[in-house]
Amino acid sequence: MIQKNYLKTIEFINQSVTRVRDANLSRVFVSSAREGVLSDNQIGKKPQPPAWLLFARETLRNPRAMGTGWSSTPQLARTIASFVPLTDSGLVVELGGGTGIVTEALLRHGIAPERLVSIEQAASLADYMRQRCPQIRVLKGDALHLCNLLGSDSQRVSTVVSGLPFRSLPPVIGHEIIKQIDKVLPKNGLMIQFTYDLSGRRIFMPHHFRRVAHKFVWKNIPPARVDVYQSEK
Repeated sequence: MIQKNYLKTIEFINQSVTRVRDANLSRVFVSSAREGVLSDNQIGKKPQPPAWLLFARETLRNPRAMGTGWSSTPQLARTIASFVPLTDSGLVVELGGGTGIVTEALLRHGIAPERLVSIEQAASLADYMRQRCPQIRVLKGDALHLCNLLGSDSQRVSTVVSGLPFRSLPPVIGHEIIKQIDKVLPKNGLMIQFTYDLSGRRIFMPHHFRRVAHKFVWKNIPPARVDVYQSEK
């Protein structure tokens, strides 16, 4: 009888600790969400959870599509943007806009808003992008259908900036996305891809995609490598 009561007491204590822990976690997330709402209200935007929470939710929902649990750092975003030519007049298409860190770096680099198109598959992130960068065109969709998403603008692309995690995507999907990129890029068009694989191994690139530059960003979490490919078709 004593042992039975003892076990019941231990079970009650464990359940109480769990309830307290869950309540504290809920307060943390509610407080963070409220901070995001206040920030958005202050600038006259529709209330949104903070960017890190949106990114974390999408990572938990579809980790292979996101590739990492961390958003790109400003250092990585600036490095990517620095490779985009300002002398071209064609469209700059960003694949995987995420929370808009690279997008804003491209704008600060000098890319005109009317030249920039961001493709984002996750509806929550696409909505966030439209509020963060209202001056650009944000398309909610899959890069597997890039040509259809762009429509007639698929003939106006000069540079593709990709944050897609090709290393973690199924090979068949990676190949099909590269085919779409190949279709929209003209001769001498650029594809700028960042990866957390620092070895420099080529992804599913056609033979006529030549790597013309690369740079490591050690201050990113995790460290990243930016590769620049030029189409010679």
